[in-house]
Amino acid sequence: MNGEKTFDRQQARAYCMQYGAVIGAVCSLSFLCAMYAGRYALLGLIGNVLGIYAVWTAGRLIRRFRLTVQPLGFGQSCYMALLTYLFAILVVGIVQYTYFRYLDSGRMVAQVEQLIALPEYHQLLVQMSGTEDVDSLITSTLDIMRQPTQMTIQLVWTNLLLSLLLTIPTALIAITGAPKERKESH
Repeated sequence: MNGEKTFDRQQARAYCMQYGAVIGAVCSLSFLCAMYAGRYALLGLIGNVLGIYAVWTAGRLIRRFRLTVQPLGFGQSCYMALLTYLFAILVVGIVQYTYFRYLDSGRMVAQVEQLIALPEYHQLLVQMSGTEDVDSLITSTLDIMRQPTQMTIQLVWTNLLLSLLLTIPTALIAITGAPKERKESH
């Protein structure tokens, strides 16, 4: 190992908790912007920008850890990115539950019901499902959306999938740039 420090998982976890809180706050703002985009169109754009900014910020935070705390390889950067996103999911899940339980007041379900009532959307559902009986699918989906806990669980699963997909790009952002120790040795 030539004096190289081994990867300290406990220290990395502690930093990931802090980074997860930051990324969770940014993603929570993105979520809230998306929820109110129906009233204020600009909020939809702001929400999308915040979502992209969250990935970039996660990569930059892990890069700072790599440059100032301990060196990281690609696999270790992926580990830290995934942990950061998992901690962020906890923060976002709390915000999403709070929103659906106390702030939404059924607005989202009403918007989905209006969308489903459109003949074009109903036809699209029939084409996608391959059956004419989409009413049971619509009813079950709306029933899930009416329950804040169920809606939050569905969004947490979606966020888990997104976290897995975003781990690699985040790790790539984190490993760019030469560590300070290597710059001095050349």
